[in-house]
Amino acid sequence: MTVNENILSLTAALNSGGLVSGKTPAWHNADWPTMIAALEKTGMAGYFSVLFSKTEAGLKIPAADFDTLKKTARRIAAYNALYESECAELLKGLSAMGVKSILLKGLSYMEDIYGDTSARGMSDIDLLIRPDDRMKALDYLLSDGYSGYVIPSFKGSKDDFAKLTDITGESHFIKQSGVLTVGIDLHWKMRAGYPLNDYLLLDRFPWWEQTGMVVIGGATARRLSPEMQFIHLALHFAIHHQYTGLRWFIELCLFIKRYKSDLDWEFIYKTSASPDCRKLLGVCLRLAADYMGNSSPGPAVWRRFLPENALLPGEYRFYKSCLMRETRSRFASYICMTLSPATLAGRFGIISYFMFDPQGVMFWSGSDKRVPKLLQPFYNFYLIGSQLLRGRRAR
Repeated sequence: MTVNENILSLTAALNSGGLVSGKTPAWHNADWPTMIAALEKTGMAGYFSVLFSKTEAGLKIPAADFDTLKKTARRIAAYNALYESECAELLKGLSAMGVKSILLKGLSYMEDIYGDTSARGMSDIDLLIRPDDRMKALDYLLSDGYSGYVIPSFKGSKDDFAKLTDITGESHFIKQSGVLTVGIDLHWKMRAGYPLNDYLLLDRFPWWEQTGMVVIGGATARRLSPEMQFIHLALHFAIHHQYTGLRWFIELCLFIKRYKSDLDWEFIYKTSASPDCRKLLGVCLRLAADYMGNSSPGPAVWRRFLPENALLPGEYRFYKSCLMRETRSRFASYICMTLSPATLAGRFGIISYFMFDPQGVMFWSGSDKRVPKLLQPFYNFYLIGSQLLRGRRAR
């Protein structure tokens, strides 16, 4: 078994009560230094530290390795306390300017899922705002010490990168707080990410109509309803992470475990109206059923979202192999994007985006790059090929 398989197997056993001292000899001989290092990479040291504390005697984790995990958990707790404070101030500041927002992922459901807000590390605060409030939010962030963040790999100018926000529907901001950095992802559109922005039509989903409230650091925040949160978590894992990353997958599974009896699956099915969207949710549900067992809603649910004709031969095995990866592969990412639609016509449509979409040149190289229309498909494939080659060399 791979390290990821071991982690998922252990997580499923601990969450189902299936781990009993004296009846799990495989875990007595586990390579705990490697396991602990892998768990730290997931950013979920806090969660696993608490989980292991309840059954530590049965697992026989070496004291030094367990202490390493607990030290990492304490660092995450301190960092998350900063994020919670910054989030509260951000919510209050935006509200004072008349900007309505929805807190996405991260802190919005962390306490409900894990029992506290220090279980897993955070890399940013995700907020959804109305498109008309974009400039108000920008003014507030700049006045509060935040600055725009440009992805280092982008080849165009800073102004070009700002223009790309019209394609992506989001902007990234960072602020230094002592030796720590706080990041904010400001969304005014719910997009699937280039080049998949248009085919799921996520902006038509009832994100603003289906919400609830949560208190973060003394400030009241709007958050998605459990049904919309499930849709968001699953699509985020499938589209943005291409089924790679234990942090996102385990959190999705824990969310399903916490809310599976309360989720309105009929509402979720009707909201994810397209076969494409249902397929993505179905793959996530089937993965949860395969690796988390009793924590999932069962095969009757995922089969409704994922009919047999939605997958090509070997396609699901490919998604499982993505889940076993420790890092995301550029090649696998492009394959996942191409396979995302539920039909052959949809898959050819994604390929045509890669070849002919005029936004592609600007997305990768900025507005200064001029490519004749007839040469654009070749140039786009050249860019993709060079990215794949750089990724292979990096490994």
